[in-house]
Amino acid sequence: MIALALQMLRHDGAKFLTMVLAVALAAFLTQNQASFLVAFLGMTGSQIRDVREADLWVMESDTECFDQAKPLKETAVQTVRGFEGVEWALPMLKLDTHARTESGKLSTITLIGVSEDSRVGEPKMRQGEAASIYQRDSAVIDPGGMSLLYPGEEFRPGMKIRIHDEWLELRGVSEASPPFTGFPIVHVSHATAMRLNRAESRSTTFVIGRLRSDANAADVTRRIRESTGWKALTRSEFEAASWKFYSDQGVPNLFYITITVGLIVGIAFTGQTFLMFVKENARAFTTLKVLGFTHHQLALMMTAQAALVVALGLSIGTAMVVGTTELAKSLPFFRGLYLPWQVSLACCAVIGCVTVLTAGLSFRQVLQLKPADVFRS
Repeated sequence: MIALALQMLRHDGAKFLTMVLAVALAAFLTQNQASFLVAFLGMTGSQIRDVREADLWVMESDTECFDQAKPLKETAVQTVRGFEGVEWALPMLKLDTHARTESGKLSTITLIGVSEDSRVGEPKMRQGEAASIYQRDSAVIDPGGMSLLYPGEEFRPGMKIRIHDEWLELRGVSEASPPFTGFPIVHVSHATAMRLNRAESRSTTFVIGRLRSDANAADVTRRIRESTGWKALTRSEFEAASWKFYSDQGVPNLFYITITVGLIVGIAFTGQTFLMFVKENARAFTTLKVLGFTHHQLALMMTAQAALVVALGLSIGTAMVVGTTELAKSLPFFRGLYLPWQVSLACCAVIGCVTVLTAGLSFRQVLQLKPADVFRS
């Protein structure tokens, strides 16, 4: 019975291929856009996760994400250190400024100052040594920054960038996580960052720290908020806040629209083609009824047909997503892209259920067929 159902699909190869491609297109569009959306929003917390040693972040109350931060007053570090449950606290200076190469290439960059004493937030390195940033007028840059400021060039020691009227020598390429903004990430020492901080008189953007192992994180952050009026968050809370800030902006809506269009296109194409397939094979289905096939058996046949279409379509669509994601990851700014298995599973489940549902609606045409129709011309 199942073999007969599959034989019917192979007999009408054009429609079989159309249904498979429709499901593949829907799977590709939904998984591709959903995975890109998840990956891009995940980048909103990239620089927060890069400070691996810190699980406490303190900032001005109106700070909404890492990229939008108002500097704290100079006494903030000492204030945070005075709270019970805080093991240590350090200043972190983050600047958005302009950098120019020796050839004149200009770009906005994110400059992060790393404490010389603790080295908390020191970047992992792809080329060079992280300790080189503590040398005078030295910095390291992320791969995205290299590709933007020096397109088509390989890193070589001695490259320089100018910030304001000072030149910094690039001594390595870091493995800094790709940022949501797309700006190059440049790490320098905290002293260098303070010297280059021309826009603000304050030199502490965040106070980063670690909670004691026996401390209650919710209690510590609550006491800091109530006593100082600042925003105090754990690392996971700050990541979630950054995610929410950007997810409420207009850009994610473009992804939502594409995902919806992918589902509609896949459903419409598959449902219409299934309906045409049933109509054009009406004589075959009525003949099976004459031969004694029950509605239950016919339903199993159509379920097998729908299952084969879904399996092939989802396999092809998912393979296309994996291929395009791996291709995109070769670009430095997109190196953080990936296909979460949860996204893939959810998209495939939705598309599979909807496709089987459209096949079920088409089965109503089979139920309306009468055995006498096989004898009509």
